[in-house]
Amino acid sequence: MSVSPTPRYRLDPTDRIVMRGGRILTCKGQTPTGYLMQPFGSEITDHVTFVEFEEERQHPDFRQDTLFYTESRARARARTLIESNADIPSDELADVRWKEAWVLSFFDLWNKHRAEPPRSPEERVKRTGPGFKAAIRLAAPALMQLSIARKESSAMHGRGSRETAAASQPRLTKSGKARKAYAGTTFHLRSPPCARTLQNWVLAYEEAGCQMWGLRQCHCRRGNREPRYDGDAIALMMEAVYAYLTPKGDSYEQCYKAYTDRLDQVNADRAQADQTPIARIGFTTYRARVNQVSRFNRDAARRDLEFAIRKYSGVKKKFDVTRLGELVQIDGWKVSLVNLSAESGIWATLTPEQKAIVPRERWTLLRAIDVASRAVLGEILTRSETTEAAIMLVRMMLGDKTGIAAAMGATTPWDYFGVPEAIVTDAGSAFRSDRFRQALADLSIRFDAPEVGRPNKRAHVERSFGTTRTQLLPNFTGQTFANIQDKGDYNPEANASLFVDELARALVLYDVDVYHHTPHEGLLGETPRAAWQRLMLQGAGFSRVTPGAHQQRAIFGIALTRMLSKRGIRVLGLHYQSQALAALFARDGNVSVAVRVDPEDLGWISVEIDRVWKAVPCATAGFQGVPIAAWLDVVTDQRRRHAITAAASRPIVAEALRKIRSIAETAERRLGIVPHTYNPEAIGRAEDKILRGFDIPEDLARTDGPSGTDPLAHGIPVTGPVTVEARTTPQRQRPDDLIPPPTPSPPASTDDGEDDAWTMETPDA
Repeated sequence: MSVSPTPRYRLDPTDRIVMRGGRILTCKGQTPTGYLMQPFGSEITDHVTFVEFEEERQHPDFRQDTLFYTESRARARARTLIESNADIPSDELADVRWKEAWVLSFFDLWNKHRAEPPRSPEERVKRTGPGFKAAIRLAAPALMQLSIARKESSAMHGRGSRETAAASQPRLTKSGKARKAYAGTTFHLRSPPCARTLQNWVLAYEEAGCQMWGLRQCHCRRGNREPRYDGDAIALMMEAVYAYLTPKGDSYEQCYKAYTDRLDQVNADRAQADQTPIARIGFTTYRARVNQVSRFNRDAARRDLEFAIRKYSGVKKKFDVTRLGELVQIDGWKVSLVNLSAESGIWATLTPEQKAIVPRERWTLLRAIDVASRAVLGEILTRSETTEAAIMLVRMMLGDKTGIAAAMGATTPWDYFGVPEAIVTDAGSAFRSDRFRQALADLSIRFDAPEVGRPNKRAHVERSFGTTRTQLLPNFTGQTFANIQDKGDYNPEANASLFVDELARALVLYDVDVYHHTPHEGLLGETPRAAWQRLMLQGAGFSRVTPGAHQQRAIFGIALTRMLSKRGIRVLGLHYQSQALAALFARDGNVSVAVRVDPEDLGWISVEIDRVWKAVPCATAGFQGVPIAAWLDVVTDQRRRHAITAAASRPIVAEALRKIRSIAETAERRLGIVPHTYNPEAIGRAEDKILRGFDIPEDLARTDGPSGTDPLAHGIPVTGPVTVEARTTPQRQRPDDLIPPPTPSPPASTDDGEDDAWTMETPDA
């Protein structure tokens, strides 16, 4: 099969060749294998093969302007100030087409009469004065019937304005044909040119290489260019211009009034000195001079630079993001709705006096959006932007939130989660903290906080807040609206009727069942859920795998300090024991150790032993996956119902664990978007106030799994009342105040984890 040869082209030395990236070249010759190309303004000539030239020709930037560097083309460009037909202004296109019709008619008649001269010499068209007059007489009847020869009258615009020129064009239908004029419409016919004008049109047309753009009559520099006012008058007016560009915010009229008062005073002084008065510049001229300053500079001078940047900075229509988790935007929004800062369940139990003092507040919504799919990865409703809430939002992004959606009544899953590659936030204090940035660094997430006043860097999450405000919040009373004009005399505090938990439920239902299933303009009509599922299949899923429970505790855990005892470590009334802790106690006795507790999982803690963090399980089974909030609620309820003073019995603990499992199943508190935030101080207060004297009995025999296993792999263990056999099993008990005899250290494990065969025996409380 024969191969087609590479195309060859004739390139004139006066042609302008525009290559990739806007490089301008000229062809100085041709060789058997290519062209000799010379860059514009350079004396160096380079050889370009036919194959290389063909590749450049197929690039979108390629352009060839024939005879561009000839003298006639240069004169035409200097006269018309354009280079091609595409550069003709739209309001001048009809005039240029009208001139071209006359020129083409002249050429047709000229060629016809040269081939067959007419009988009368006066009727012969040629390139003389009488010949041009004959061409006008012969071509006028046909040309005056063209649509471009008519100009519709318009009394709506001023004479000579660009709007009048645009309105004079014949109206077109959707198919592009000229629309039929209404009855009674007045038209003006264009006057035919004289012989001298037609001759100038023909010469200009030929000078531009017989291109229509050469007939453009550039009148942009016409008129008297001499200044009408002297330097003193202009200087006095410029003082008023600078007075407008100040933060005082004076209007045009106020600044111009100050200018006229100043002018009258100056002219009075000049009259006493027998000097010529300064001419007054009109208000229209003054305002036009102020408007010559760009809008950006005007707003920067009258407001501030940050305001001008926010108002006039460009926003990309679409970020260069193609994968799930490639870029996540996080921001906070003060919800424009005043709500009751109480839960709906306790409202009915309050007295009228208590209801009156319930705070009416505006809560803050923290939201994370995946840019590629526009899916909401997580959102937190909090009183204010805090570091703890921001960290909980990041953790919320890592897990499946279908439990939240189900608890709130949504019909579709909220299964958008993963570890993103990069996160963009604003410059809020919650995102500037070292704790938040350290959590992102532990997850290997690139952090980017644009400078203040650049909301366009996180435009997607900013726009989502506007969508929530306009589509969801109008369903409720107590709105604060977008501005004072929209608010009017409306009192949001007096009309607040929505509780915090109801607001959280409405937000989840809207995002999961409405927003994720609504066609998105930024996705070209695709819904966020469809985009997520498509990118999940096409892009090989999310960026990175969600870390395990132990790794998440190391990242998001709360740092505490606890004293080691023979029963292990006590946190929130629960004891944690392992082989490594027993060996440490046998070696060092009662020492203080660093502890990390996960607010969302009390089944395990992390303890630093010899500068190595090791996972230690809870000595009481059934706490895997139990959050601190649920545990404290159950303890408070048990104390009230059973009047616990010193220790909890096994049936009471079994009942508490059943309630904890019920809370975990419903996920109303554990997976809500109104989370409980904890820190070391909050945990200390809970231990002193709620858990003082509250002791949990340990399991009689507890086998520890290796530290690398997932404590949630087998779910929440089912526990219940202690059986008779367990109660009657004889155990050797020793008072807690007696010091146990020295015992040999447990055998060292070959792995950092715990020994599966080691069994911990503890006294039954």
